[in-house]
Amino acid sequence: MKKKEFQYRNLLFLWPYLKQSKYKFMVGIIGMGLSSLLITPIPYLIGYSIDNIILMNKSHFELLKIALLMAAIYILGYMANVGYSYVFSKVQYEVVNKVRVSTVESVIDAPLAFHNKHDKGYILGRIAESSSLGVLFSPSFLGTLTGVFDFIFSLFVMFKLSSTLTFTTLIIIPLYFIISRHASKKISESTTKVYESSAQLNGEVFETLNGIEEIKLLVGKSTQIQKLNNKLVSMIKSLLKQSLNFVFFVQNIILSNNLVTTFVLFISGILILNNHLTIGIYTSFSLYLSKLLSTTQAFGSIEVTLKPVCVSISRIKGILETEKENNADARKLEQGISTIRFNEVSFKYETSDEWVIQNMNFEFKTGDRVLLRGLNGSGKTTLIKLITGLYKPLHGQILINEQDYSLLDIDSIRNRIGIVSQSVFLFKGTVADNILYGQKDKTIEDIIITAQKYNLMGHLEKFQKGLNTEISQNGFGVSGGQTQVIAFLRAVLAKRDIIILDEATSNLDIDTKDQIAGILNAEQLCNILIMISHQTDQYEFINKVIDLDQYKQTLLLQGS
Repeated sequence: MKKKEFQYRNLLFLWPYLKQSKYKFMVGIIGMGLSSLLITPIPYLIGYSIDNIILMNKSHFELLKIALLMAAIYILGYMANVGYSYVFSKVQYEVVNKVRVSTVESVIDAPLAFHNKHDKGYILGRIAESSSLGVLFSPSFLGTLTGVFDFIFSLFVMFKLSSTLTFTTLIIIPLYFIISRHASKKISESTTKVYESSAQLNGEVFETLNGIEEIKLLVGKSTQIQKLNNKLVSMIKSLLKQSLNFVFFVQNIILSNNLVTTFVLFISGILILNNHLTIGIYTSFSLYLSKLLSTTQAFGSIEVTLKPVCVSISRIKGILETEKENNADARKLEQGISTIRFNEVSFKYETSDEWVIQNMNFEFKTGDRVLLRGLNGSGKTTLIKLITGLYKPLHGQILINEQDYSLLDIDSIRNRIGIVSQSVFLFKGTVADNILYGQKDKTIEDIIITAQKYNLMGHLEKFQKGLNTEISQNGFGVSGGQTQVIAFLRAVLAKRDIIILDEATSNLDIDTKDQIAGILNAEQLCNILIMISHQTDQYEFINKVIDLDQYKQTLLLQGS
């Protein structure tokens, strides 16, 4: 019981988001109550018509008046239903979208280690689960909540019609609730398994789409289809079990409903035969009884709706509560970066026991033009990721202007660092959008001025529509050289304190490499320039070399 209570407490997670739409929510609740209250007299009017007009052979005009009154009530109820449903739709979209945005923000703020632990399919699935929260504002679930008003109003009228039948009904209702509860529990359990198998299947499909090039090159179609089929078999089993439980659920409800109706008919028949009840009152009572039963069944099976939502909330909370890159009390770096100092810094990846960087001590300062050298796996790229805050040292300190990196706001540091790498990610949008990405104070005119200054305008004009050329997701159709030119312009446009070039000209043709080398030799683009490259002959500006292989050899000799 405690476990269920705790599970349903997950619904409180939505309160901060719902609070922002509280007035709409309150209007919706009032609309629900009003709609239910408006419809409440209908069964009574039907019974009244039977007893006092139809069976008493009164005029057609009296019957018409009742019919018109009922029609007016139905129309008003219709308007109230449409109104509150629309209001709740607005609340639904507002709440769901706020949760989705918060989840994406948490994913972006999460450290790179989090992304290394979870595949993209998993993260995408958690973000997509925010949509499932909308079921709480769906017409079917709102109908369940409206049933509370129906139950109260109907019970009140039923006591007025026949206290004997009402007390008889109240004895049966708890049993009916238990049957509904038990049947819904089975559906809830099977639905959870369906969600799990569906998530596994989606992950497999995502991996297939993500690795389509490798699947083709390695002729791995049959292997991938087999893996997909295994997940499908598991999902089909879960779906079949869910379907069977649902059939039992529906049939149990129908049978219980029929038995209750039959029992009430039997008691009512005795009362009618003894002249203690009229046919009209029985008719009205039966209609109110159906409302009671439907509400009882809805609340008995509410777990079918709420449990998946609570599970989704639990998973979303797992993302939202992920450790952030920044400390809560991180302070912004206000001045330009003039020094970066590594003090006994060591780092290794969670998947490995081998230290990539160990006990590293060195300093970058204004005026340094640094070449990082070393074989593949020596730690060059890891060193860059430590400088940019994508990873945190496991031991030692990184100091920015003699301030501990871990106490500073990472975004305020990254705003002062420009990076051009061998593999540059391009976003969906125009060439200009990609150059200006993250730079709110720059415009297309700034791009043109910068490109003309460094004689790179020719490269931009090679695009079909120049700066307005649309780039598809991840830069499909854009060459590696064009991508690196875009990244280079992005880095120099912002006038960063530090520029990092990680094999930044590897995809460029010879003429463009010479052009970039000329810019780097002639211009003071930043305070500190850090470069990883296997070709260094053209770069006369280099005034410091850090050889990571040699550094590791020195450590080994010292250790021995």
